[in-house]
Amino acid sequence: MKVETHLDSVAEMQGKRGLQDNGRVQKFFTMTCAKEMDPYVPMQKGILKNTRTIGIDTVTFNMPYARFQYNQKVMVGVESRSPWAKTGERKKVTEKDLTYHGAPTRGAFWDKRMWADKKTKVLNQVAAYAGGRPGL
Repeated sequence: MKVETHLDSVAEMQGKRGLQDNGRVQKFFTMTCAKEMDPYVPMQKGILKNTRTIGIDTVTFNMPYARFQYNQKVMVGVESRSPWAKTGERKKVTEKDLTYHGAPTRGAFWDKRMWADKKTKVLNQVAAYAGGRPGL
């Protein structure tokens, strides 16, 4: 008895599942992470949360204050030493922590905290989207 097996190339198999670099599964993963991060992003009026840009493999928060919100540190003007620095004045990070509306869910390091809480959910959704089985 002779058995022959014809398999697609790895690239063809990845393409059929949308698993190629920057493919549809990568985009779905990024969109899912952005959606799951939403409740973790600091929000008073929603400007930071609502001005994000979702790329193929990045979620970028575009406000000038995003860095110090993410790192949970108060920033002050180099010359004025005030959080309300003069126009054009450079700011520096202090050791003082910020407090957040909506804490403890909303706050610093929102991507890392979301991943710690929602990793299994995100990976199961991505596996299902790719046509696979959840492994976790």
